[in-house]
Amino acid sequence: MRLSYSSRFWLYAPIGAFALVAAAVMIHWWVAAGVFEKKISALKGREAVPGVILDWSDVAIGGFPFRMEATFTNFYAHGAGARGPFFWRSPKFALHALTYGRATTVYEAAGPQHLEWVAGDGKEHAVDFLPGTMRGSSVVGARGLSRVDIDIVDAAGTGFTAQRLQFHMRRDPDGRDLDLMVKADALTGFGAPIALVQAYVTLSQADTLAPLLQGTAYWPDAVRAWHGHGGEMKLDKSVEPDRAARALSALY
Repeated sequence: MRLSYSSRFWLYAPIGAFALVAAAVMIHWWVAAGVFEKKISALKGREAVPGVILDWSDVAIGGFPFRMEATFTNFYAHGAGARGPFFWRSPKFALHALTYGRATTVYEAAGPQHLEWVAGDGKEHAVDFLPGTMRGSSVVGARGLSRVDIDIVDAAGTGFTAQRLQFHMRRDPDGRDLDLMVKADALTGFGAPIALVQAYVTLSQADTLAPLLQGTAYWPDAVRAWHGHGGEMKLDKSVEPDRAARALSALY
């Protein structure tokens, strides 16, 4: 029995359409991957944003067919923080981004983490810890960075443990304020076990921080400009307010 032309068309058309779509996806990914790899290579040992340098020992690019992924070995970030220099080292670090949709990037870090920074008290702080999982994400919009989330589960470090540590930042829709939230669950090692530390904070005059969120200003310069324009940090709500205030001081 011979198939008519119309029968053959409806038999092979879906297969041909699928092949065309698959080819388009492959071509799009390879083109995007080439651009992505060049951007990553251009960052090595250089400033990703003013005053912040990224470096690593090795990187692998992947994520086919719908994601862009970069997996780094011996990843370093260092430079100028709000109050002084900072340094972060992670033996394994990865970032993932979709090749379509909104500009959201997901991050993962694994292995022993080392962090150094200068806090609001003017003192240098350092911490080494091993997370069970350490993930984060960022969303970039037309006005730059609009949201950051960091979530660390089962962290054990020098003199402390925590079931969960969280940091969240979002820009208000009107752009006037930045909302922050920090949280620690089942924290031990600071004098006594603490079931929960949590704080909701608002940073006013967020428009003066816009160059920082857009990646065009040095962090210290942006903070000085923010203070100079009357920027304030307001503690809106907290659990264990004294410990929350000390934690915010240590971070900021």
